[in-house]
Amino acid sequence: MRVSGFVRFLAVPLVLLSAFLALLSASFYGYSNLTDETRIAELSFTKLNDYEYLVNIATGDFCEVRSFPVRGDQWRLDANFLKWKYWATALGMESQYRLDRLEGRYSDVNLQNRGTAAAHSLGEPTLLDLATFSDQLGRFNFLADAVYGSSTFQAMDETRIYDVYKTPTGIITRARENPGFDLVGDVLSIEINHACGNEPGVWVNFSYWLNDTLLEWQQ
Repeated sequence: MRVSGFVRFLAVPLVLLSAFLALLSASFYGYSNLTDETRIAELSFTKLNDYEYLVNIATGDFCEVRSFPVRGDQWRLDANFLKWKYWATALGMESQYRLDRLEGRYSDVNLQNRGTAAAHSLGEPTLLDLATFSDQLGRFNFLADAVYGSSTFQAMDETRIYDVYKTPTGIITRARENPGFDLVGDVLSIEINHACGNEPGVWVNFSYWLNDTLLEWQQ
């Protein structure tokens, strides 16, 4: 009976610890590893009206394309970067990034001040954010060494496709010609030259499930 009571005594803190680690993991998996230069986003544009565009953006494994309306004659993409403490780096934990915001902007400052902007969040909401949590720990912070933002912007051009790359220090953009789509008879032909990513593991799925469930309860 004493052993059984001791097990029950340990069960509650173990469950709470597991839940805390799962929430922390949800934020962790919201970031992606930051090593060499790698393509992280692809953007193309459709002009709807003067200073109004529809931006199509593919990220992650590039299997899904999201579309957002933006205003202006330029686009800007923001990302958060997280650099770990030296001990974590020594254990093999790589610095990470997370796409944060996509928005339109005006090259003319006067138009920017008079015009209306539209911004869209790209990051998944997490109940416990690594960057905020590390900042709240103050001098007891044992996780993040530095958290900072990086942005890139270019003109919106229907004839161009913009590839965004992450580097060890920030994000950059390279533009290429938009080949458009090929019509074979009346059928739209689109070339797909990359495969989708693997399915996430059990712990990753559990972390996101717990995070999403608690966010719904919070609302």
